[in-house]
Amino acid sequence: MVRYYGERIGILDVIRDTFRLLRKNFILLFCIALIGAVISLAGSTYAFLFGEEISGFTIFLLGAADVFITVWINAALIFSSASLHYGNQFSLAEMKKVTRSKYWSAFIATMKLALIILVPILLIYYLAIVIPAVGVLVLLPAFCFLFYLSFRYLFVVHSVILEEHAIGAFKNSSRLVDGRFWKIVGGTLLFSAIFITISLIDTFYIADTLIGQPAWVIYLHDVAISFYDVALLVIETAFTTLLYLRLRELEAGPGGSASNSSTDGSDSGYGGYHEPKI
Repeated sequence: MVRYYGERIGILDVIRDTFRLLRKNFILLFCIALIGAVISLAGSTYAFLFGEEISGFTIFLLGAADVFITVWINAALIFSSASLHYGNQFSLAEMKKVTRSKYWSAFIATMKLALIILVPILLIYYLAIVIPAVGVLVLLPAFCFLFYLSFRYLFVVHSVILEEHAIGAFKNSSRLVDGRFWKIVGGTLLFSAIFITISLIDTFYIADTLIGQPAWVIYLHDVAISFYDVALLVIETAFTTLLYLRLRELEAGPGGSASNSSTDGSDSGYGGYHEPKI
């Protein structure tokens, strides 16, 4: 494992470590994340086999279940990525135990983050309906504000999963981003550029070519997209997890002890970051 020193984030080092991690452990992480694709695959399979879409109420129930599953998947991937990065091998039972112990803290943090993002969106939508002119005027500033919040709180769930205490996860994420906002934005966009391009090609080109195609072609496309989304989740989560660990190491300094990283104040030896408990 590469140990980081200095004040530089070293985005290219983080990207290199991410692909090194994925090269050795992609199948394991993909299998963990594959659980999250069950619902989308179920919907596509039902439509293909029975020739009709599932009801709106069923979609609502599946969507609610998907939220709970997604939180678990994110928690499991963050824990697994951090553990593998530090060379810690773990069993499925150990991963499930740690994920279960952190699940509700991660769920609450995710819901809080969703509210922080959704409330401004709903306000803009309301303004656009009631006072269209005002809605248009605030659209760009609101978009910039939401963009800022999404990166300001990028590491909230990581903090909940990998730190000893869930309290203060939002402050912890904000502190890590302070003074490094544009570097983190630039690094994340650089890493995600190729995946964003693939998604745009599918949205604006491939999806249009499917109009009028046989049902089995559309079904195969839906399955392929579901697997692509799983792979993308694995890749992006591994990157943000390693970026989070890097920022924690920067905060602690060489040989330092990161604040709030341990209940007993012990030093893990990795730039002061307290290793995930397994």
